[in-house]
Amino acid sequence: MELFSSLSPAVTAPLLDRAVTKTVIRILTITLVWSLPAWLHAGETGHSSWGYDGDRGPLHWGKLGPDTSLCEKGMNQSPIDLLRTRKTTLDDLQFTYRDAPFHVINNGHTLQEVEPLSETAKSRYPKHGQTVLHYDKDSTIVFDDDLYLLEQFHFHTPSEHTIDHKHYPMELHLVHHNERHETAVVAVFMEEGKHNPFFETFLEHAPSKVGEVNDDHNHFVNPITLLPERKSYYLYSGSFTTPPCTEGVVWMVMHDPIEVSAEQIQKFRALVGHDNVRPIQPLHKRFVLESNFEKSTTMNVPRK
Repeated sequence: MELFSSLSPAVTAPLLDRAVTKTVIRILTITLVWSLPAWLHAGETGHSSWGYDGDRGPLHWGKLGPDTSLCEKGMNQSPIDLLRTRKTTLDDLQFTYRDAPFHVINNGHTLQEVEPLSETAKSRYPKHGQTVLHYDKDSTIVFDDDLYLLEQFHFHTPSEHTIDHKHYPMELHLVHHNERHETAVVAVFMEEGKHNPFFETFLEHAPSKVGEVNDDHNHFVNPITLLPERKSYYLYSGSFTTPPCTEGVVWMVMHDPIEVSAEQIQKFRALVGHDNVRPIQPLHKRFVLESNFEKSTTMNVPRK
């Protein structure tokens, strides 16, 4: 920090904020996940030997095999408690989500909507030099000037992340990849409140039996309807929240929750059959950045 030692506090504060932010973002995107299939996500990996209770539950994930050792030994694991944060100016998240046909899977661990790939995309990982203009039929985000393609989204109950160790009733995870096969997850808290028409449509398309898939090309889904109006967020480096607990995941947890009804929360629980949440993990030497509320802006993204 000697770089800023000769400047006044009024000047150094914003410079430090931006320097810390950019440094953390660079650290967040170091770890690559080349070995992971494209359909894996932050809440499901295809391991049939793990679950959420008993000797297959989260306390035993690290002993399931050599490929799950990070679940026990990792130092940058998710989820975490979002209490002690550093407020700073974070780059806006640019969402460009498209309508897509329902392809909802009940995999026994959660309910997930898998996004299709258009003929022009051909890969879950954007190529160097491509921009959002190359994906006029695919859902993307831009974070730190980097393009990520939406792979799928899914839900957890109760929320996996907490604020001052308090859970929300549910949490949504939207999972994206960039050209370097790095993963970025946008998480949205879901609180009990008004009936949510979009979530209801999703639940109506969700299979009730494990292993079933509802592939409906006559109806369409756009996850932009599950985002809060304000796009300020928490930012930290973490991991997948299920085996193999791979680290190097960029997490962006939205400040504001969305509302779903108590009946919808119960319907989700009934479809999954159990809570699907991993306990809070130690922060260790990491720190969490948080959008400065006074400086953060609201992004008016058209809802289709």
